[in-house]
Amino acid sequence: MHHFLDSANFALQRFAWRSMIIAGLLLGAGLAAQGQGGAGQSTGQDRASILLDLKKARADYEVAKQQLENDARLYDEKAISANEYTKSKNALLSREVDYQKLILQLISQQSYVTIERAVKYQAANGERRVKITLKSALEGNEEYLSQFKEHFDVFTPEMRAGKIYNIFVSLADVADHTIIGSPYEYQIPAIGTGQEASADFELLKDAENLSVSLSYSGRTSEKNIYLKQDASINAVDVSSTQFSQEADLSSSATYGLTLERFSTSDDVYRLLVVGLPQQITCEFLDENGSKISQIKFAQGVNTKKLSLRVYLPDRDDDELRIDRPLKFHVLTLTGEQHGQIAGKDLSALAPDQLAALACGEEALELVPRGKGKIEVRATNLYHEISTGDSVTMNLTVRNAGTRRLDNIKITADSPLGWKTVVTPDLIRTLDPEKEVSVHVAIIPPQNSGVGAQEVKIKTEALADNRKVDTEDKTIRIQVNAKTSVLGTVVLLLLLVGVVGGLVWFGIKLSKR
Repeated sequence: MHHFLDSANFALQRFAWRSMIIAGLLLGAGLAAQGQGGAGQSTGQDRASILLDLKKARADYEVAKQQLENDARLYDEKAISANEYTKSKNALLSREVDYQKLILQLISQQSYVTIERAVKYQAANGERRVKITLKSALEGNEEYLSQFKEHFDVFTPEMRAGKIYNIFVSLADVADHTIIGSPYEYQIPAIGTGQEASADFELLKDAENLSVSLSYSGRTSEKNIYLKQDASINAVDVSSTQFSQEADLSSSATYGLTLERFSTSDDVYRLLVVGLPQQITCEFLDENGSKISQIKFAQGVNTKKLSLRVYLPDRDDDELRIDRPLKFHVLTLTGEQHGQIAGKDLSALAPDQLAALACGEEALELVPRGKGKIEVRATNLYHEISTGDSVTMNLTVRNAGTRRLDNIKITADSPLGWKTVVTPDLIRTLDPEKEVSVHVAIIPPQNSGVGAQEVKIKTEALADNRKVDTEDKTIRIQVNAKTSVLGTVVLLLLLVGVVGGLVWFGIKLSKR
């Protein structure tokens, strides 16, 4: 009975020691693993050293166990003291803890999490996501570890299942290690040996390759991975950061497009624009500026950069109105999808028809803007006058643009002392293709000298609160000296007399 009580007390003591030491060992193993990872020590050498230490610890454990059995018989026969018997029990407990410590360390080193797959895909709402699939395994020596299973009573049932707990996964940019996955850190509670688990992230920054960080059992690892595209769909996604633009009539707008393949197919994809009026033309250009209408992705290439250039006509109409947004779509279609809309009016496809195609699609917007333009015309910009005279003329101011002109101001830059009167000098509004006649009177000073002078007519106007570019008109004036009327008459009479005398003299000569 006395020996039975001692055995029970020893078992309780043994269990208490195990619990405390296992907790310490697990924490120490984690810290050791981190320290070893930071120091760059060889895990293969550590594992070989532990296996050798494990053999020695097992031999010491067997010796201590046999010694306790012998001392137990001697203690029952009163051959040794209770103190000596207690020392023997403590020695066995110490050897057992050393042995189990090495088993825990070896299994901790054997446990490993591998990255099986990293797939990039597009969710139904358009989000780009990445699914990481992990798998738990033991790095060899599993057969060797099986010989120690009889001593695995130190493990809890969860530990005996061979699970790895609390695996933390995060995605980071390869260049600057900034986290680009949401959630920033994904926790997987546990993975059993040989089993898989997945972590699903939203990509906060689009990327084709990224760094996957794993943290578990006190160790951390990072791997740069090229993402695999989801092969379950056959589509090319289209996106544009310049999805809404403004452009003046008779000009063009260019949209930068990014095409990303979510497929492993080598299909040829067609590029189409739907929803634009027929008077608007467009073309797709590659990075070299060449016109294209279809694309094909080379092996290993999943992203292409293109541009869409849209040309606006010179005038607006019922379908194309100034300041009214035009909404249209860019499509990437397989040959089968293109066949479904062949022969249809691409400018009037309904939203449900686009959704039924299940193709790559991007909605774009174009806002046509009118442009103000002033034309100033005159029948004659050169005049000759005598001193003391003035110039009067008419100018025609015309709106040659596509937007109403406001506050057209007409001014004159005259020579010193000259006066120019413009009537009217302010035109409040002028619609496109309309014109107004403006009267201009240029008055030189009384004492102006003879010679050539210039008067510049300048115009200023606004269109949609934007200043309109204008062209100055220059009026050239030649001022001549004024001649006397009497002198002119006398000169004419003298000239007539001379001519008459010559005629009379000629007649006289002919009669001789």
